[in-house]
Amino acid sequence: MPLVTRHSLSQSERELSEAIDELSEVELRFSKLSDDEKDIEEEEDDIPRDRFNFVFFIFFYFGSSSLISWNMFVSVSFDYYETFKLEYNKTSTWYSQNFQNAMTISSQTPDWLFCVFGLFLDLRGNLPRRMQLSIFVSVLTLLATMSLIYVDTSTWLLVFFIFTLVTIVVLNSAIGVFDNSLFGLVGTFPVKYTLAVVTGQNFNGIFVTVLSILSKTASDNVQISSMVFFGIAVIFKLGCMFLLRIMQRNAFYQHFGELKNEAENKENEKIDEISDFESLSIWHKFFEAFKKAKCQFLNIFILMFVTFSVFPNVTIYIRDEELGQPYTFFVPEKYYIDIVTLLNFNFFSFFGSLLANTVHWPGPGYIWLPVWLRIWYIFYFPLCNYQPEERKIDVIFKSTWLFISNQASMAFTCGYLSSLIMTYAPKTSDKPELQRLIGMMAYICLLTGCILGLIFSWVIKIIVLH
Repeated sequence: MPLVTRHSLSQSERELSEAIDELSEVELRFSKLSDDEKDIEEEEDDIPRDRFNFVFFIFFYFGSSSLISWNMFVSVSFDYYETFKLEYNKTSTWYSQNFQNAMTISSQTPDWLFCVFGLFLDLRGNLPRRMQLSIFVSVLTLLATMSLIYVDTSTWLLVFFIFTLVTIVVLNSAIGVFDNSLFGLVGTFPVKYTLAVVTGQNFNGIFVTVLSILSKTASDNVQISSMVFFGIAVIFKLGCMFLLRIMQRNAFYQHFGELKNEAENKENEKIDEISDFESLSIWHKFFEAFKKAKCQFLNIFILMFVTFSVFPNVTIYIRDEELGQPYTFFVPEKYYIDIVTLLNFNFFSFFGSLLANTVHWPGPGYIWLPVWLRIWYIFYFPLCNYQPEERKIDVIFKSTWLFISNQASMAFTCGYLSSLIMTYAPKTSDKPELQRLIGMMAYICLLTGCILGLIFSWVIKIIVLH
C-alpha cells in the first residue's frame, strides 16, 4: 500500500485551496451577473407604459390630420375653383384653365423649402412648439379661404386667383413645418409610433375620398360642400393643438419624446452637459446622418418618385371606354374617378401601411429589391387607356380590371414599403439626437420624390400625347 508523504499532502492542500478560490470567483461572477440582470429589469420597470395606446393613437391622429387641410383643398379644387369661382358668367377663363398647374407648383415648392429650412434650426429645439405654430397658421389660412366662399369674386378674378395661390403657399409651408417636426419627434419613439403616423396619413386619403363621394350624393351645391370640407379641416387642426398639449403631460411621451442628456437624469437637473453630437457642426451632423441612412434615403425617394410619376396625374385620366365607345363599366360614371382611382389607391395604401405594423419583411438590407421592381408602373400606366382622345401612342393594356389591380398593387406597396422605410431609417442610429435628424431628412427625401415624380408626370404626358 503506497505511503502518503508530507509533500503529497501539502500539494493536495494547495490544489484544494485553489479550487475553493476558483469556486468563490465563479460565485462572485454569478452574483454580479444576477445584480446586472436585476438592474436591467429595474430599468425596464422604470420605463412608463403607454396605457391604452394613448400616445399611439394621438400620433395616428396627427398623421391623419397633417394633410387633411391640403386634401380638402384638392378635393374641392375642380368643382369649387375651376368650374365655379374662377369662371366668368359660367365660361372658363385663363385662371380656371391654368389653376391646377399653378396649384401644384404653389403647393409643393414651399412645402419642400420649409422642410429643408427646418433642418437648419436647432435640432434640440422645441418641436411641439413648431407644430403648434404651424397649426395656428393653417387654421388662419383655412378661415381666410372660408370667408370668401359666399363672396362674388367674378369681377376681381385676378386678385382672387393671386389670393388663392398665396393661401396655398402659406398653407403648405405650415404643413411642411408640421410634418417635418412630427417625423423628427416620432423618430425617438419605438417603431410602431412612426408607423402610426404613416398609417394615419394614408387613412386620411380614404376619409377625404369617402367624404367627397357622400357630398356628391347629398348635394350639388358646391358652396355648401366647400364650407363643410374646410370646416372639418379646421376642426381636425384644432384637435391637433388640443391633443398636443395633453400628450406633453404624458409620462410615456416625456420619457421618449424629450431629449435629455445624462446630467438631466441625475438629481441636479441644472447641470447641462453638451453631447459629442451637439458639438458637431451642422454640416457634420448631416454627413453623419447621411452616412448612417443613405440607403433608406434612396429607397424612400425612388418609392415616391415612381408612385407620383403616375398617380394621380396619369391614372386619373385612364378611362374604361375606348375611343368612340360608350361607357359600360358597372361603377356609375359620375363616381368612376372617385372610386376606381382615388378610393382604390387610398384604401390599399392604408391597408399596406396598416400591415406594416405587424409584418416587417423584407428587412432593411433587402427592401431595395421590391422598391426598384416598382419601376414597372412607370411603363405600364401610360400604355393603358390614358387620354384616348389625344394620345399618339397605341393603347397596349386595354383591360380596366388589369388597371384596377395594378393600381391596387402600386398603392399597397407604396403604403407598406414607405411605412417600413420610414421606421428603418431612424433606427440606423442608436443616438436619439441623430435619430431625429434622420427622421427629418427621410421625410425630405420622401417629399423630394413626390415633387420630382409630379414633374416627371408632365414628361410622360408629353411623350404619350405628342
